[in-house]
Amino acid sequence: MPTITKKKEVVADLKEFFDNGKVAIVTDLQGLTVAEMTNFRRALMQDNARLCVGKNTLVKRATEGTNFQELNSLAKGPSAYVVGYDDPAKPAKSTVEFLKKLKKGEIRGAVFEGKALNAKQVKDIANLPSREVLLSGIMGGLDSGARGIAGILEAVIRDIAILTEEVAKKNEAK
Repeated sequence: MPTITKKKEVVADLKEFFDNGKVAIVTDLQGLTVAEMTNFRRALMQDNARLCVGKNTLVKRATEGTNFQELNSLAKGPSAYVVGYDDPAKPAKSTVEFLKKLKKGEIRGAVFEGKALNAKQVKDIANLPSREVLLSGIMGGLDSGARGIAGILEAVIRDIAILTEEVAKKNEAK
């Protein structure tokens, strides 16, 4: 049985693990081999996310008073925690795809901005387009709007120039 000092060290490590996280996903990864867990960790690193398997009581202590306090309601039984530090959709997408591919484990839920999400909501987040795709869509919309305004202004200036030319011709004819 770990000593109190060891438990305090683990809680401090867990606090650091959850620190600066944007989203925390709770999963049950029972049945995964060491090799599968290693592959999962590597896949998460590409998304700036990390995986931790922790004792629920120690995670509860580490997340008290933080945005991840709601994890306690999701952590029942053996739990693994995926924390994403950037785009919240990326670790959700990686987790859903990885578990679907292996046909092992399950998502219990997540905590995002201090609110608990159920497994269906996590899967919905995973189906969202990436942040880059969304931003490029917004920029494309803004660009086309700006082009439309530029076209309208160009047409007004052209019409004024034609009108001025016609008035000048009419005045010369007199």
